[in-house]
Amino acid sequence: MNPTQDIIPILKLALRYHREGNLDYAKYVYQHVLGIDPQNADALHLLGVSVYQSEQYDIAINLITQAIQIDSTKPLFFTNLGNAFQKQGKLEKSVQAYQKAIQIQPDYADAYYNLGNAFQKQGKLEQSAQAYQKAIQIQPDYAEAYFNLGNSLREQGKLKESTQALQKAVQIQPDYADAHFNLAMLLLLQGQFVEGWEKYEWRWDSSLKSQKRNFKRPLWDGTSLSSKSILIYAEQGFGDSIQFVRYIDLFPDTTTIIVACQPELKSLLKRIGRIDTLVTKGEDIPKFDFHAPIVSLPHIFGTVLETIPAKIPYLYPDKNSDFAFLSNDERDLKVGIAWAGSPTHINDRNRSISLNNFKCLLDIKGCEFFSLQVGEHHRDIKQCGYSRIIKDLGKQFTNFHHTASAILQLDLVISVDTAVAHLAGALGKPVWTLLPFIPDWRWMLNRSDSPWYPSMTLFRQRKREDWHSVFQEIRLTLIQYSQR
Repeated sequence: MNPTQDIIPILKLALRYHREGNLDYAKYVYQHVLGIDPQNADALHLLGVSVYQSEQYDIAINLITQAIQIDSTKPLFFTNLGNAFQKQGKLEKSVQAYQKAIQIQPDYADAYYNLGNAFQKQGKLEQSAQAYQKAIQIQPDYAEAYFNLGNSLREQGKLKESTQALQKAVQIQPDYADAHFNLAMLLLLQGQFVEGWEKYEWRWDSSLKSQKRNFKRPLWDGTSLSSKSILIYAEQGFGDSIQFVRYIDLFPDTTTIIVACQPELKSLLKRIGRIDTLVTKGEDIPKFDFHAPIVSLPHIFGTVLETIPAKIPYLYPDKNSDFAFLSNDERDLKVGIAWAGSPTHINDRNRSISLNNFKCLLDIKGCEFFSLQVGEHHRDIKQCGYSRIIKDLGKQFTNFHHTASAILQLDLVISVDTAVAHLAGALGKPVWTLLPFIPDWRWMLNRSDSPWYPSMTLFRQRKREDWHSVFQEIRLTLIQYSQR
């Protein structure tokens, strides 16, 4: 009897369990096969895939590599090896694995697609676009390849081509929520608010759907709220909550407003008199008639460029702050800085920067610098050797009320696109916001001001990854500003 033939039905059984999502039993059966035939490349590969799906990437790489050593003719082995390397951030190794898969099978659309992903993560946008286009050439109905092509083209500043690619993804797959959502951000970036806000609602079926809250009471659709109550709840990041809490002022005086916010914002938002009840995670929510996620308010109110609510300030921190400035000279310009946002943000690679970029500002006469940076990055001050030049306020902050109270005592804030910039803008404090080549949708394009924050000036990259030119422009502007 041929043991290899005996193994085939067992492997098929394991595959069935695997496809049904029963990974533990699938692994057990794969291991059983390997007990019979330790050199079975398919079993080694599939066991590697199953542990990959359990996020055990080192083990997956080891197993798939063993499979390749036994049988190096199967492109799928190399593709899954590349996927495991990509999860580990070993992008060059993942590129090599995908290229080997393509060498074996030149019409392998998935390998080109994954190669495009790896190139995109490396910042090799032109090469990523070429890989996606090759995948599409092989498989013209590849909606995901059109989607990622659209994202790559957007990062390159090719907005028309990006829009066309995303529209093609939606044409192929009309319920492709992430493609609709990314189209929304492209439209908003270009100031097309009406269609942009409408498509932005697709986020609840996209990769952000886990943030959706399900209530028995109806979602507010703009109907009269006179003598009614509404729950407005936070979603996404701190910056979104700070930016859109301004809409509270648009509700009728007879409406009872309940706001559910992030814990870090509670002590700051409770000073907004128009909010009747403020709750945060773990606290009971009073009864309400309607609810609305906070970033849906611009859509419901039908906001266009000319009707953005820009009554500033709309946040009111305690002016009697515990954060006293030990200034060497009261005539000096007090400048707050922030250089990094949340590392989990989808675009953090482009928006956060090294503190060393600020070096060209630190010798400007008549300026004192204060860090508003929170989290692990406040340690950058010591690591960069700036402890005597930059006063670290951020290490004292435990919530945004602390940050806001400190900002009130400053003359100027210079920040990357993070919550600090929103906070300074909402307080009406002069703030210079540093933007990557293609910024977040809310900052739009080709303008140095923000319709959301009248006190904000936008400093934009003119070339991808070129922060040097941005800081040279800021240096000249700050020299002039400090001499006023």
